Amino acid sequence: MKKYIAGLAIIATLFTACQKKTDPVDVSNATVTLSSQGPKFVVDDITVNPGDSIYFSFTISTNRPMKYVGIQKNPVNQTAFVTRDTLNPLQASYTTVKKLRADTANGQYLYRIVAHDSGGVYIGSKDIVVTVTPDYYNYTYRFLRVPDTTDKTNTCYMDAELGKVFNYTTGAANSATIDFGVMFDTTGMGTVSTTDDLKFCLYSLNAAQGQLPYYDISAWTKNATTMKKATSPTFASLTSAGGLRSAANTNLASGTSNKVTQLVAGNLVFFRTANGKAGCLQVNFANGSTPAKDSYLNVDVKIER
Repeated sequence: MKKYIAGLAIIATLFTACQKKTDPVDVSNATVTLSSQGPKFVVDDITVNPGDSIYFSFTISTNRPMKYVGIQKNPVNQTAFVTRDTLNPLQASYTTVKKLRADTANGQYLYRIVAHDSGGVYIGSKDIVVTVTPDYYNYTYRFLRVPDTTDKTNTCYMDAELGKVFNYTTGAANSATIDFGVMFDTTGMGTVSTTDDLKFCLYSLNAAQGQLPYYDISAWTKNATTMKKATSPTFASLTSAGGLRSAANTNLASGTSNKVTQLVAGNLVFFRTANGKAGCLQVNFANGSTPAKDSYLNVDVKIER
């Protein structure tokens, strides 16, 4: 019996000796040190604007020679490299600076600084989360209704920066934040020709209020918003404050007004508020063909923060 037990012990010892020790696949054998050389350098998880330039200045050190050092974006195994250096000769420590551009779509993105050996075997890594948040506001499905003469409850004014709409009663206390209003102008509708019919209008409160005598806004703040109808760039392509500013600078360089007329579905109105904020309003659909209280515009608005 003793011989039998001793035999088992010897076999177990031999089996253990033959085993190859390997690191678990989720263990990092790399030390990554990030350093800052300016405001756009990443040293930890960070929040940036869409399309911002970001810099990774880092030193990576490992317990065995590295052949490849790269940065992956939202990686799955050895994929999604946005940059990858091949080291020749092999090195146990490597320093570099990489300039990348943050995504233009909002969300969280994982960037992995990673090292592999000459056989492509993972050595170690460090993960950084870059969160892209919009530097502009995007307000959808807002109803701007034609002013009603009696109850005065139609939401015919808008604060574009906060995305709020007001009626005549609530607008009085908030006039300092109102950027524009909507009305239905009957000018031109008494003639046979329809080309001069103004119909739905977007106007700044400093514009003439000739057809709205029942709305006394003489004591209101009248912000001077400048605006202009244009066809490009498309509303969908406006995905950053920089894009909004660029579009406004181009379209508002000439021909601006404090009132835009003949608005129909699909129209774009580029504007700049009294506070200097650039924005764009898209008409989704227009309901009604008279100044009746049930006429309205449904709009989306994008404006820089």
